Amino acid sequence: MIETSVKKIWEILEGKYLTKNIENHLHLKRRLYCFQLKKGISNGEHMNNYMKVLADLANINEVIKDEDKT
Repeated sequence: MIETSVKKIWEILEGKYLTKNIENHLHLKRRLYCFQLKKGISNGEHMNNYMKVLADLANINEVIKDEDKT
């Protein structure tokens, strides 16, 4: 919280949230496979959330088959 350099803050966040450990892999895969449409959310917001999960998986070099994406 005392860092003021944007680069240093980015490195800290990247190290904390984009780690390629098994726990992170499993958490992101669970988010993908349990992803459901929620009441009160627009289709656009739903798709944005879905694409964010896919982007998070891509950032840790996880390959998801097209049949799993559907």
